Amino acid sequence: MKIKVGNWKVDSRTLIRLEWRKYYPKLIIQEKFEKHIKWILRGLALLGILISFFVLPYHVGIIVTIVLFAIQTLIEKALFEYSVMIVQPFPDFKIDYDQWVTNGYFITNEEVEGYENYPNYFGPAYKDENYAYNFFSYIREWNQNSDTDFDNNICISFIYEDDVSYSTYLYANPDRKWLDESFNSEKDKMKLEKYGKEQQSMVIQMVYWKNLKMTNGMFFTQFIESQKKREKKEFYFAPFIHKNGKIGYIDELKVLKVDFKVKGRSELTENEVEYHHR
Repeated sequence: MKIKVGNWKVDSRTLIRLEWRKYYPKLIIQEKFEKHIKWILRGLALLGILISFFVLPYHVGIIVTIVLFAIQTLIEKALFEYSVMIVQPFPDFKIDYDQWVTNGYFITNEEVEGYENYPNYFGPAYKDENYAYNFFSYIREWNQNSDTDFDNNICISFIYEDDVSYSTYLYANPDRKWLDESFNSEKDKMKLEKYGKEQQSMVIQMVYWKNLKMTNGMFFTQFIESQKKREKKEFYFAPFIHKNGKIGYIDELKVLKVDFKVKGRSELTENEVEYHHR
């Protein structure tokens, strides 16, 4: 269940949930409810006494007492979580959503001499070259400005929609390695203050997307098919410029990658970023 607070939607599972741990269920609760839980436990204990001795017949009261005791035990052994939030830096320039006009592709022919094993190109195509430089320099920061991204720090996905279109998503990988190092560092700093509690790791970041109609013979399908056939799966991720009916790429900003996702909208699961965008 999602609770709307202002313009934000909070998933209730980040506040309280029941997880199965080996042979027993474990109640996990956000630490902000710790005081409330203490009063609930006291209330259950008092309710058990009142029901057992003053309301229900003896044998029914015993059953109810056992049930209340089981609930009380589950709550007493609940694991409390504290939240640590990392915010992905936002762009230091104004985002213009109209700049991303289409997608650019450059598909090399491996049969042509000099192009054997030369990677294909893909990237968003922008109206303005300066904007392309700014935006792609920002995207490269997700990969610490490296020219190769074999850890998939920059996530690219193509999602087939039901209306004969596809959506392209660009976002920083929420599971990138340096985030684990940051969360572990915070855990070490707070191990005494939060003793006995578990860290809930949260990341806030932007997701960028573009929806495009599909047509027969379009470069998108040629790119996907070409990548499937290639022995070496590397491709260059680079910004393109779409101007005066012509399209070209900025080679100096390219990043060599191997990973991208292709799925139908109905195939997505709740654990995938694209699932939550309709």
